[in-house]
Amino acid sequence: MSIAHAVLGLLARGQRYGYQLRRELEDEFGPAWRIDFGQLYRLLSTMKRRGWVVARIEPGEQGPDRKVYALTEQGGEELRRWLSEPSTTIERGRDEFLVKLRFGLAAGVVTTGELVAARRRALESQREMYRTLSQAAQSARDVGQWLLAEAGRCETEASLSWLGSSEALVSASRAARPLPATHTLIAIGSDDPVLDLLARCLADRYPEMRFSVQPVGSLSGLLALQERRADLAGIHLLDIDSGEYNVPFVKHLLLEEPAVLVNLAYREQGLMVAAANPKGIRDLRDLIRADVRFVNRQRGAGTRLLLYHRLRRAGVNPQAIPGYDREAPTHNAVAAAITSGTADVGPGIRAVAQAWGLGFIPLGQERFDLVITRAVFDSPRLHALLEMIHQAEFRQAAAAFSGYDITRMGEVIADIR
Repeated sequence: MSIAHAVLGLLARGQRYGYQLRRELEDEFGPAWRIDFGQLYRLLSTMKRRGWVVARIEPGEQGPDRKVYALTEQGGEELRRWLSEPSTTIERGRDEFLVKLRFGLAAGVVTTGELVAARRRALESQREMYRTLSQAAQSARDVGQWLLAEAGRCETEASLSWLGSSEALVSASRAARPLPATHTLIAIGSDDPVLDLLARCLADRYPEMRFSVQPVGSLSGLLALQERRADLAGIHLLDIDSGEYNVPFVKHLLLEEPAVLVNLAYREQGLMVAAANPKGIRDLRDLIRADVRFVNRQRGAGTRLLLYHRLRRAGVNPQAIPGYDREAPTHNAVAAAITSGTADVGPGIRAVAQAWGLGFIPLGQERFDLVITRAVFDSPRLHALLEMIHQAEFRQAAAAFSGYDITRMGEVIADIR
């Protein structure tokens, strides 16, 4: 973008001389906005010819005279025109969206809400692009490309999260029309490809709806529900004492929050190994071999907890496994480590192993549920999601994932009050 509009925004606050403009540009918008005096004065000369600014000479008290610049009426009109145009591209460094948001809020520009909405659309489109790249990298077994796609996706998710704060501030300034609460859902919890499929299908069928999925692990998802940072959480937590999935953990961690458990699927857990299993790994006892490199899931992940229970039941000391404390945040991250050759084995689900072309040693089936707060379950906010998981087309796509059983998908497993 032209730096001229940022200069117009600064001059809208009042008169400035060159040194002030140069310093404020960098102080407010970062080192990417650094400009040398030669560039700045050539720019100001051009802006003066266009009638956007005027300059006058101010005598120096103890030094040379200096030029002081002021915004003209024509310059103010140009600034308002520029602020009213939504930014549809996402740039790093000199990002005009951030500048427009900064000056638009200060000026009370009524189109600031449209500016933020356009940014959200661009970010959501970018997120879908990175998802497509990630899937292509999996199919090609290209770990480097997958890492780049995941980096882009994570940065985009962070930007979308930040944009949520921006929307709240813009709404508070009465410069935007906030999205109705009935159109937003936040899912924080376990990593699952069917949940990602659900997010994509909802985005396609209900473009006005925002369904955010943040994979952080089952226990962290329940904590997010407890702290009211999420509307629902995907979990798959086995209680070793009762042999029951999920319900005991919900009762223990959501003491003051009534919740409903809705089944998403049953899925097959196991050990992912390199294609053709060159290390000849057959069962859990092979994990303690000195020549086997292991990569685990993070603490709080249901997959890690299930593996821990299986190890104890098999009489294998988890701490005897080389690499047991080496952690990866998702099933795909474990698969990528194995594909790249930095690990030989790690826990995960059959569907991800198949997507990466890896071998798979089954450890059993588990139940994956959505924990939904009672307030959300009883509200219109959940209608689109429940409708989607009962649609034949969606269920057919979900059933196509290897190792998935969707027989009870959408069934209320428990109503915890």
